[in-house]
Amino acid sequence: MADFLQSGLVFTNENCIGCNKCISSCPVLTANVAADCGDGQKIYVDGTKCVGCGACFDSCEHSAREFRDDTEQFFADLAAGEKISVLWAPAFAANYPGQYRQILGGLKKCEGPC
Repeated sequence: MADFLQSGLVFTNENCIGCNKCISSCPVLTANVAADCGDGQKIYVDGTKCVGCGACFDSCEHSAREFRDDTEQFFADLAAGEKISVLWAPAFAANYPGQYRQILGGLKKCEGPC
């Protein structure tokens, strides 16, 4: 299997039966790769193209998609002084109107372990 498959935050687990529902719901036409695995077709995620929107999670009836939690790596990189860009969904501000600025401010001030 190519290195770019299954390398992103979203990946396919062993529950995949190759039903293609994840492909039809994905906004990135080339983010899914069908492969014959001997015991049937599986749909893998191209980690270089997946935008992590979660549409495949919603459409999969087999719980065949998972995500890698990179929270610890995020804070380790932040503590190490790595330059990091954070993209927030507009819904975040709508769901946390009183807190979102505090969270962003806290991340900006975070030096060393948070």
